[in-house]
Amino acid sequence: MRAVGILGCYGAVGRSAVRRLREAGIGPLRLGGRDLGRVRELAERDGPASVSGPASGLGPGDGAGRFASARGPADEAVAVDIADAASLAAFCDGCRLVLNCAGPSCVILDTAARAALAAGAHYVDVAGDAAAFDGVSRAARDSPGSVALLSAGMMPGLSALLPRHLAAGFDRPERLRAYTGGLDLFTPAAALDYVASLSGGYATPLAAWRGHQVIPRALRPGMGVRVPHFPGRVDTYPYLAAETERLARELGLAEVEWASVFDGDLTAAALGRLQDMDAEEAAAELVRVSRLEAFGRSPYFQLVFEMSGESGGAAVTRTLLARAADGYELTAAVAAAAVEAVEAGRVPPGPGEAADVLDPGRVFAALLDDPRVTRLEIVEGAAHAAPVEEGVL
Repeated sequence: MRAVGILGCYGAVGRSAVRRLREAGIGPLRLGGRDLGRVRELAERDGPASVSGPASGLGPGDGAGRFASARGPADEAVAVDIADAASLAAFCDGCRLVLNCAGPSCVILDTAARAALAAGAHYVDVAGDAAAFDGVSRAARDSPGSVALLSAGMMPGLSALLPRHLAAGFDRPERLRAYTGGLDLFTPAAALDYVASLSGGYATPLAAWRGHQVIPRALRPGMGVRVPHFPGRVDTYPYLAAETERLARELGLAEVEWASVFDGDLTAAALGRLQDMDAEEAAAELVRVSRLEAFGRSPYFQLVFEMSGESGGAAVTRTLLARAADGYELTAAVAAAAVEAVEAGRVPPGPGEAADVLDPGRVFAALLDDPRVTRLEIVEGAAHAAPVEEGVL
């Protein structure tokens, strides 16, 4: 059987995705990363069989150091460098699907997608936004019958899937207020992607969606404010992502206000200093302060969506809450659901984004069954918090 390849297998998202795919019985898996020792450690830990795989520079068919047990097909451990075209092509050769959990996305862009599609494999990426979409679309045209699914992670991805699921309970949704964040650790790759998003057209800082259009600088950051379902006082930074703008248009929402939430003062304060740093320096600063912020505390990531509109002829408000130990667990949960959907034939061939292709109800149900999602529910009524000052979410 051709393998399901996982690039970036030992990163924060990759490890969690590997665990979920194993639990779902999806395999055999070909695990890939630059450090073969770390890949082998993951392949041998809790896998279907102890295994080591081809070293860097050897193709998957060379069989170097690979072995399996009577328990079934073994996971392969493969050294792969995404920046090396030959290494990446060798990894993808023989895969039926490639899941990319490596980063930063702003550097990889469509590189992994082109290699996977050229090998005749389906492709799923936990990131991959508009900057990569054109290149992926061109590669998909040269690989008819293959799926190329981008943004199969938390943001973008789950950040539109959950509001779509919530909207399904309304005859006419009208307003959405969202808070996403908490006390989360930045990895170096995630920090670089976050820095890139601040100036790469991913979002419009401080903007809101009002009267069915973008209103620039309609909001401002909040310092030490009360936010629904977040403990104590937090800092908020409003923005309007391109994904959220599309969501508002598709659902016919008249108003959307969206904010990142930082449970602690250091990360929010660091954001104000990033404009004077280059990307690498800014990312390193985010990693540093996020670790200081979390010292002696339990990290968590939470999404809160409050939607108002009409249902059954009455005005109603409902709130959806989702919480996990970190954002990487939520990203991996969406990635695993996306792989399962592709494997089951529920995703049409060609390029697409997870929020537009995956069934929101199925994803919600998968999260309900996920023990690492510590809270997931829809409650009647508005999210409750202390009064908010004018101009502050």
